[in-house]
Amino acid sequence: MSDEPQQDRSKKTCINIGNNVKQFRIARGLSLNELSRLSGVSKAALSKLESGSSNPRVDTLDAIAGALRLPLGDLLGSNNERYPYLEKNTGYDGEYSQTMKFRIGQGNTSEIWHLQMKPGAIISSPAHITGTYEHIMVHLGTLMLRISDDESIVLYPGDFYAFPGDVPHAYVSADTAVSATVIMSYAAHG
Repeated sequence: MSDEPQQDRSKKTCINIGNNVKQFRIARGLSLNELSRLSGVSKAALSKLESGSSNPRVDTLDAIAGALRLPLGDLLGSNNERYPYLEKNTGYDGEYSQTMKFRIGQGNTSEIWHLQMKPGAIISSPAHITGTYEHIMVHLGTLMLRISDDESIVLYPGDFYAFPGDVPHAYVSADTAVSATVIMSYAAHG
């Protein structure tokens, strides 16, 4: 049996990582020289990496991710398969807490909405275009998110939920007023 399928996967991975590094570098407005200076990785090595013609070590990618101010995982792939995603509020110790809840992939247009509902209000939404995702964080009250006739998610203050918005869904404020932030994202077409 040949190693060709493994070699193909390895090459695709290197190309994917190189593309991610280049896209994030450009998005941050950095030249190869600047990224080299910030990461400690030579300009030649960065150039080879971005072209997909090198197989970088983890410590090299970690240095680049640090220079780009990203988690290492962002250079390795995307989070598109993370939908739906639920994170219940767990509280915190200390004076404050700062937690990234979710990263919306590159190439998306995002809209930020402040949602306020009186008790008993229902907002029914038709399915959005394929590739639309909704991300909601409840600040006040209890919100029921009805995805289908047989699936509902109840969100309390501090809870976060991300789901594909390309199905009919409804926001329901049962007994309390609700205040929440909703971020809708969808693929940007150029």
